[in-house]
Amino acid sequence: MNEIGNRIRYHRLELNMTQSDLAEGIISVSYLSKIENGLIEPPQKIIDFLCKELNINPYLQERKKYIFMKLTRDWFEALFKNDIHDAQNLYIQIEKNNALIEKTESITLIDIHKLKYFLLQEKNEEARRQYEMLQILSVNFNNIENYYWLKFSAYYKFRNLYYNKSLEYFNQAKKYLSSTFYLEDEEENGLYYMIALSASHARKTYKAQNYAKKALQFYQKNYHLKQAAQCHILLGISFSRIAEYEEAIKSYKLAEKISRTINDISLLATSIQNIGNLYSIINKSQESIEYYLKSYNLQVNSTHKMKIIPIASLMKEYYRRHDIFNANYWLSEGISLLSQDESESVYQYEFQVYEQLINGINQDFDDIILKKIIPFLNEKGLHYEKVAYLKILAQYYFDTRKYKLSAIYYNHALNIN
Repeated sequence: MNEIGNRIRYHRLELNMTQSDLAEGIISVSYLSKIENGLIEPPQKIIDFLCKELNINPYLQERKKYIFMKLTRDWFEALFKNDIHDAQNLYIQIEKNNALIEKTESITLIDIHKLKYFLLQEKNEEARRQYEMLQILSVNFNNIENYYWLKFSAYYKFRNLYYNKSLEYFNQAKKYLSSTFYLEDEEENGLYYMIALSASHARKTYKAQNYAKKALQFYQKNYHLKQAAQCHILLGISFSRIAEYEEAIKSYKLAEKISRTINDISLLATSIQNIGNLYSIINKSQESIEYYLKSYNLQVNSTHKMKIIPIASLMKEYYRRHDIFNANYWLSEGISLLSQDESESVYQYEFQVYEQLINGINQDFDDIILKKIIPFLNEKGLHYEKVAYLKILAQYYFDTRKYKLSAIYYNHALNIN
């Protein structure tokens, strides 16, 4: 109501018309004054007469606003579905209509969703800046804004390997689930899956298993096959960690079967990679190598982050078998691939360590672990990975007859929960 009054006053003044000029032959001056001040709601017929005199379309602005709101909702949904192509096209249209953003109630939600957009686009610097800006604004967020802020902050932390913090934010977002504005069941179970995924990376096995089962029940019921396969993979990892290997292989095989049915190569590679991991755990080395090679061959068109996983697994499995020739081959493949990626990762450090284990240890071996790798893992809260490197360091000290240091680091590894 106040909006139409403001628009009538704005366009009247633009035309240098007095209230008397505009009101003449239509309504009284006092009635026009009340309209412009939002004190009364005039009939649509009066609005049409006034707008005709002012040569403006009373419906055009509302229509533009409606179209923009629909565009925004479509963008939000594309981001929810991780549809990179649609999200990018819709974002371009939103940016072209930037002037309309400030006139909508969704301005803050748009800014919050930009964080997810930058993460989806792997624009790390833009995501960092957006996160820091939103962090300052977050004290004034309402419930719906808090939900998406916490959810996308969790994605941001997950992307940067802070899995415990990611899990914390996803759990906080759960409190605001009732505030979401579309796809309620999908939103809820999508959140459950992300809680399971972050819990799995944070080694919270029971929580990962519990939430993966919740999400799986929904996805199976609604025939969301890809999401169901992803849940089977998480369940397989959980079963493997509690030594229920038969259940683990069943879960992985179900994920593999679904992946082949829907022809999802990336998901198939992940399923097969995890079967390889399981065979490695139960000391079936040859079988694990066979599955790692299958995973690697499926990753031809994948990102560097996906390709490095089977390469690292093959390097370590061959090293365990004392097959230095093949270990060195996969070491070289990994180093070549990592040279094309400047971002800091666990794999960057892993290949530095194995380069020395495979080709001969230098004097800086313990410095790499103690001054680079351990601080990096401490910062990220990656305690399980820290244990693995402490054991490698302890074995190195044992082999070089530094038995006291070896005992210290073995004990340190054993005392990490």
